[in-house]
Amino acid sequence: MTIAAARRGATPVPPGGAPNGPAGGRPSRALAAVYVAGAVTALGTQMTLLALPWLVLETTGSATRAGVVFAAQVLPMALLGFVSGEVIQRLGARRTMVVSDLARAPVVALIPLLQALGALNLAVLVAIVTALGALAVPYHAAQRVLAMELLSPDARSLARANSALEGVQNGSAFAGPALAGALIPLVGTTSVVWLDAASFAFSGLLLLRRVPAGRGGRGGSGAGPRGLWAGVRHLCGDWFLRRAMLSTVVFGLMLRTLTITMPVLAFARFEGDARVGGLLIAALGAGGLVGSVAAYALAARVAPVRLACTALVFVALPLWALLVPVPASVLVVAVGLSSAAAPLANAPLMGLLSARLPDGFGPKVLQAVVTISTLAGPLGFLTAGAVLDRAGVAATLGGVTALATFGSANLILALRRLRATGDPD
Repeated sequence: MTIAAARRGATPVPPGGAPNGPAGGRPSRALAAVYVAGAVTALGTQMTLLALPWLVLETTGSATRAGVVFAAQVLPMALLGFVSGEVIQRLGARRTMVVSDLARAPVVALIPLLQALGALNLAVLVAIVTALGALAVPYHAAQRVLAMELLSPDARSLARANSALEGVQNGSAFAGPALAGALIPLVGTTSVVWLDAASFAFSGLLLLRRVPAGRGGRGGSGAGPRGLWAGVRHLCGDWFLRRAMLSTVVFGLMLRTLTITMPVLAFARFEGDARVGGLLIAALGAGGLVGSVAAYALAARVAPVRLACTALVFVALPLWALLVPVPASVLVVAVGLSSAAAPLANAPLMGLLSARLPDGFGPKVLQAVVTISTLAGPLGFLTAGAVLDRAGVAATLGGVTALATFGSANLILALRRLRATGDPD
């Protein structure tokens, strides 16, 4: 039984209003709280993403040590990603998010506190950052599970929620480092870290106050799958989800390779013009933000399969401009279009994925999706560096275009088959 079938006509109304409303209507107060909490937390995290390596550089001058601190933030996802599905299943999505936020607030605050006391060294900082990474692992999947609990279970509503959550991440990734860069000279690095601690405390308290205790609870955990690999097994056992995850991994490799190739492309093709490299990388971030806003507006108005198929064409098609000698302005527009199309495709795809999940499978499957997507990132960076060194920019861009085309074509064919079968979700 799918979530749509299990909950149709049976979802209790939380205090303060209906859990969903029309797909194109205003979000409920609880869902709005999830969006705001996610935005505040993400903004603080992105500010700290610059502030912590900067603190290491200020105190030690070592780029190697700064890199160790950065890696310590990412490592827990690789080690604990699949375990986190069990955490969400046992605690519930709301409680997982609240615990994650309220636990991270004092842990982050340890950094400026120990720095002021003269007790912060590299080993202590790495331990703190690793703990922060571990506490953050289940957060993003829990957000999506909680959104599923607060919304009607149709694919359009879920697509809109996912577009909002993705917009939060893209907007924070765009604004957070810039804001931190502006604040560090004004108030100091440790003050920026204090702001991050405050963001976690605010987010946790907001969720406690605005999201009813019965939402995103452990209601489906007893009926859910058991075992660390239950989410992966379900992904592999569903033909559509299997095809979708193949393209997700392909796109993860492609996007990381594209990111690392942009400055090399500017250096090799435009006589080392750093401005071109900066514009190309900025186009990736700006395109993702614009695409997230557009996805939120369109997800309630356009059928999910149609929106995803159209967007997937524009993920791949503009990248073919990278293979021919064109002005830098054309490349910036092409990269921006492709980046904007990605969230336009991702929002309906995540909505379709969520709507297909049987009751109780959300925590394990969504955490598996987040973990697999995240693990594709480091692999993409490593692969890109090796290919660039061995084969050069032109061959690397050819690989990027081929990956994008394959990933888009694979998903478009799967979506057309899904529509042809008349799947009710």
